[in-house]
Amino acid sequence: MVSVWLVVLVGAGIMVPKFTEGLTGSSLNVNGSESARAEELMKAEFDNAITEDVVIVFNSEQRSVKDPDFRAVVERGVDRLRKQPGVAGVENPYTRGNEAQFAGDGRTALVLAGLTGDERKRQEVAPDLQKVLDGVGDREVDAMLTGSSALNAAVVEQEDKDLARAESIGVPIALVVLLLAFGTLVAAGLPLLLGIAALVTSFGALGVLSYLTNFDTFVQAVVTMLGLALGIDYCLFVVTRQREELGARPDRPMTEIVGSTMATAGKAVLFSGSTVLVSVAGLLLVRTPVFHSMAFGVMVAVAVMLTVAMTLLPAVLALCGTRINRLVIPGLRRAVQHPDPEHSIWARWTAVVMRRPVVVGGVAVLALGVAAVPVFSLKLGFDVGASAVADAPAGKGYDLVAEKFAPGTATPVQVVLSSSGGAFDDKELAALDRLARTVEDNKQVDGVLSLTDMLRQQTGGSDSEALRSALAQGGSGLDRMVSPKGEHTVLTVFAKDAPDSDEAIDLVHWIRDTAAPQAAGPDTGLSVSTGGLTAQTIDVAEEIDRATPWVLGAILGLSFLLLLLAFRSLLLAVSAIVMNLLSVGAAFGLLTWVFQEGAGETLFDFASRGFIQAYLPLLTFVVLFGLSMDYEVFIISRMKEEWDRTKDNTKAVTTGVVHTAKVITAAAAIMVVVFAAFMITRVVEVKQMGFALAVAVLVDATLIRVVVVPAVMRLLGPANWWLPGWLDRILPRVQLTEGPSPVPQGEDGDSARAVPVQTAKSTPAPSE
Repeated sequence: MVSVWLVVLVGAGIMVPKFTEGLTGSSLNVNGSESARAEELMKAEFDNAITEDVVIVFNSEQRSVKDPDFRAVVERGVDRLRKQPGVAGVENPYTRGNEAQFAGDGRTALVLAGLTGDERKRQEVAPDLQKVLDGVGDREVDAMLTGSSALNAAVVEQEDKDLARAESIGVPIALVVLLLAFGTLVAAGLPLLLGIAALVTSFGALGVLSYLTNFDTFVQAVVTMLGLALGIDYCLFVVTRQREELGARPDRPMTEIVGSTMATAGKAVLFSGSTVLVSVAGLLLVRTPVFHSMAFGVMVAVAVMLTVAMTLLPAVLALCGTRINRLVIPGLRRAVQHPDPEHSIWARWTAVVMRRPVVVGGVAVLALGVAAVPVFSLKLGFDVGASAVADAPAGKGYDLVAEKFAPGTATPVQVVLSSSGGAFDDKELAALDRLARTVEDNKQVDGVLSLTDMLRQQTGGSDSEALRSALAQGGSGLDRMVSPKGEHTVLTVFAKDAPDSDEAIDLVHWIRDTAAPQAAGPDTGLSVSTGGLTAQTIDVAEEIDRATPWVLGAILGLSFLLLLLAFRSLLLAVSAIVMNLLSVGAAFGLLTWVFQEGAGETLFDFASRGFIQAYLPLLTFVVLFGLSMDYEVFIISRMKEEWDRTKDNTKAVTTGVVHTAKVITAAAAIMVVVFAAFMITRVVEVKQMGFALAVAVLVDATLIRVVVVPAVMRLLGPANWWLPGWLDRILPRVQLTEGPSPVPQGEDGDSARAVPVQTAKSTPAPSE
């Protein structure tokens, strides 16, 4: 098995670059949305197939745009850009009629250009175009490509740097936590090494899948966070149980010891991992590629981690044998000398909770409720990521456009108008011109490029005859504004505000709901589709609103069924879901307070935009729900072992907490460290998700698992384990615990008393 895995790791390592090289920035396309229709029309109906307008910023602190050397740089850049694959419709600012492309201070010029292809192609070509521009500029004139694809490409590059830095911080600290928990280098090193192996294999598998689909750059961050945290945690739980089995009956054959480990902790890991898969699969109900990309990425990573835990880990444990306790760290020998968990600090604390469940549990629930209050003011938005790449050419160019022109210039709104009866007739062109004038008069609009304006410049008229004449003659820039047969056109709208601002969002809503219906009424035969970055933001938000109830319903329903199968208890299944909702609610409340309200700006080095990244709450909820279920499965499965043996609820709850508290605390500490390390990134959504995951795990492992869970189970008493007889008969049997040993039969046929594999009074575990 180890040999097979060595081959797998080599193959995975070869495929990792394929995954990282194919990453794209956050895609905001929504299947079937209005913005998606607009992009599809531009791609399918226009000769140059422009699907995105970008801006090249030429700027100088010393020279004026009238300086011959400045003009030479710009025109050289225009000529070279026109020759690049993936570029169409480059507009020279020095052409007559393009004076608006010069800044008021006379030191900055804009070149408008169109990119072709889908999102992945555009983001692949953006860095190459910047390299071309680097060769065009000189020491006194800078040339910077900016726009949606350029910013996304820069964010991908920045995120790669940030993730490497986060890993360099999180992994060493995780090793320190493991050393404190286990006390030996061998036992501590196994979860870390196998976690890294799972992460490499996950990226390799995603590299293979990259031949079939695109992956968002955020997938890399999420998989790295979860890969390290879950990979280490799953191995940690199994290694802990292995050491308990070794301490209880070391004289058994190693295959039997490993078998007992996998029959208990291994089953729990498999089941808890399955709950994560079920939770993440809920994202597939959202009709947005970014959610599908994240769902597939996380599901592949979790599946790989489970495969490692079920195959490679037991093989390594068998090979290590008793050597797992070798290389004791000086000063940590107590972690290997089997202290009695029944008299540990966890036992004393659990006794307090069991004596005063209402007081202790009530205070914890109150604290969680207070933390969750800010979530009711949660506001969603979309940050284009310019602040994260402020030092890159795309970020610098974006800031210059916002400062000297209008923030919306770099990412214009694209309104696609289509005729249902062939080339535009006089009535349709009049409606188009009316829409252009209406939009241009809006105080939030900086400028409009329309077909009718171009026809007037080229032919002196704006009717159907002028259109036929212009199409016959061709002309500079005409091919990017109208389809070859004259039945589709693009109205380009430059907003005065940033594409992710409330003002720009209001503008697109106004165009869709008021301006377009009034100008292109049903009597004209025109259909209108509004696209661009701001329109995509609106469509994503609406799709999230539509899908959220379905996603939550599917996750909660399937999780309830899985927990019902695992625990065979109605109350435990329901309470587990309620506990998870408590921890997730508290995490979201604190996320809102820190990042939306700006309470942590100085501490976490960011500037609040007054909202949370649009797709983050749903993604984070799904991941957090799965992670929270992990600890629930581990602690309840251990309680069930004792309940099956003694039928004593108080003893079962106490034993479950006492024997899992330390390992859950260690696992949670590792997760918190790994997730918190990603808060050092400059990309806002990675920072926000790292915070939410770290806080949720911290809350879950402290207030929930060692306070609220035992308090509630103490109050419910034996009802915890109740299941209606009819339901018990029809539910499939899923045994998470090894349970009692088979009952041997004597010669007289009498049954001997069942002997459990491990009881609460067995030899104390090394990890305790």
